[in-house]
Amino acid sequence: MPLSAARSVKVALRAAGLVALVVFAMALSDALRVGGALPWTRVVALASVVGAIAFSIRRHRDAVRVLEFQHERDVQAREAAAKFAGIMAIAADAIVVIDSSHRIMHFNHGAESIFGYSAAEAEGQPLSRLLPDRFREVHGHHVAEFDQSPDTARRMGHRRAVSGLRKDGTEFPAEAAISKLDLPGLRRIYTVVLRDITDRKRIEDADRFLSNTSTGLTRTLDPVAVAEAIRSAAVPTLADACFVDLLADSGAVVRTAHAADARTLSTLRTLAEEHPVNRNGDSPFAKALRGEHPDIVTGIDEAWLDSYGGTQDARDLWSALDLTAMLTVPLVVGDRVVGGLTLLDRGKRADRFDSDMRRVIEEFARSAAMALDNARLYTTARRATNARDEVLSVVSHDLRNPIGAIAMCARMLRDSPPASEDERQRMLQAITDATAWMQRLIRDLLDVTSIDAGHLSLDRQPSSLSSLVMTAAGMLSSAVEERAIDLQIAVADSLPTLMVDDRRIVQVIANLLGNAIKFSEQGSRVTISAALTADGVVTTVKDAGIGIEPDVQARIFNRFWQVKPTPGRGNGLGLAIAHAIVHAHGGRIWVESDPGRGSTFAFSLPYAEANN
Repeated sequence: MPLSAARSVKVALRAAGLVALVVFAMALSDALRVGGALPWTRVVALASVVGAIAFSIRRHRDAVRVLEFQHERDVQAREAAAKFAGIMAIAADAIVVIDSSHRIMHFNHGAESIFGYSAAEAEGQPLSRLLPDRFREVHGHHVAEFDQSPDTARRMGHRRAVSGLRKDGTEFPAEAAISKLDLPGLRRIYTVVLRDITDRKRIEDADRFLSNTSTGLTRTLDPVAVAEAIRSAAVPTLADACFVDLLADSGAVVRTAHAADARTLSTLRTLAEEHPVNRNGDSPFAKALRGEHPDIVTGIDEAWLDSYGGTQDARDLWSALDLTAMLTVPLVVGDRVVGGLTLLDRGKRADRFDSDMRRVIEEFARSAAMALDNARLYTTARRATNARDEVLSVVSHDLRNPIGAIAMCARMLRDSPPASEDERQRMLQAITDATAWMQRLIRDLLDVTSIDAGHLSLDRQPSSLSSLVMTAAGMLSSAVEERAIDLQIAVADSLPTLMVDDRRIVQVIANLLGNAIKFSEQGSRVTISAALTADGVVTTVKDAGIGIEPDVQARIFNRFWQVKPTPGRGNGLGLAIAHAIVHAHGGRIWVESDPGRGSTFAFSLPYAEANN
């Protein structure tokens, strides 16, 4: 009976009891007033009715109390259920209730948000649907073991990682706890509370990554090894591929690449080698090399290619990479830019370079820049020490011979002058040659010092390449005649006028021509030619001399290094100085040689330096 109806019956019974008492009192009064015999049967009947009514009222009152207590418990239960439903609805964690067969009974809003299923899709399904395949069997054993244990609650995966599986098939790291509850009717249910810890895991992984890479980058002071460590650390943790652009002492940009797969790496290397960075441009790479703020590009589309793609070949290579996002950050130490780092993403995660990841990347860039700068300082210090030792060696060795020759000739002229005029002239010429040799050596040492200090000055003026070649050839005319060299010059006057330091370019040509004459057989041919190529204006000096072995060609431009050291023939600085002069002009110099068949030295000056 509803509580409201019970209360109505209670009121009616109380009213009936009152009426019965009134009737009983009136009947008793009438009997006493008439003075006749009292009709006790009537009184007893009325009393019985009153008693019955009173008993019914009392019994019903007890029933109403029971109903009121039950009603209050129902209200409390509904309030508790409403609170529970509210908590389940607003909880950010996933709360999943399963039955004894591990099927989902309840799936809260947090679970919907985390897993991507609606409650209607999840309820009635096995819990294993929310787990990666490799964890399903282990999880079943875990729940079965928990079911038999005396524990009422337990953290899941306390000895190993726990992962969830979203509706779209992606996995995520998680923390989970499970509890069990026995309901009336011998029913047991389990409640799983699961938290998505992707963000926390990313932060922990990022901190661990920064700590490990900071240590790894400082394990070596070799610039090449440091650059390799930077590339290896960045891929694949920070991106799928990367470029590392380093600023050389000459101002040139040295670009290297790294990628997780061979095909992407090949494409990146082709871009790096055939399409160098223009540090004066507006591309993200140029901005990084100028120390500007990190630049994010979301997708390499046609608009980006139109702005920065370069030639059609470069555009095709960029398109082939199929990038989703690109982030370029400067590598800066103090106020000095040492390079730039470009991270390339080919995945489908829109948040690959979100604010948290950018914080990690920028911290990594600071560590990388510091490691590169330390390696540079160490290399500079070691180079300075080596240069000092080399200079001392040159001064003590190479100057000894000309000084000795001068001293010997001066002593002979002073103590016992030759009677023959020809002999006296020979001694004087020896003194003159030795003095010229010492001046040339001192000039070369000064040039090397300027190069090391970054102070190799260039006075650029409009110059004709054919005129520079003729000047250099004239300087070596005596050597050409002495060795009967057949010198062929094929440099057209129609070549573009170059903006160069003519004195320095003559020094390069004279050095290459002098080497060609020096290492050529008597009466052999030496050819100087020039042409317009894809590299720019290329000047070539070709001889038919002894040639250079392949394994030593890479060292030919190192200072103090000679193919075949010969007293009085050189100090090993000429090619190193020529290399520095050409690079200072923005060109490059190289050698091609077959042992026993001669060598070809060539250097280029870029089109950008031509025709102002």
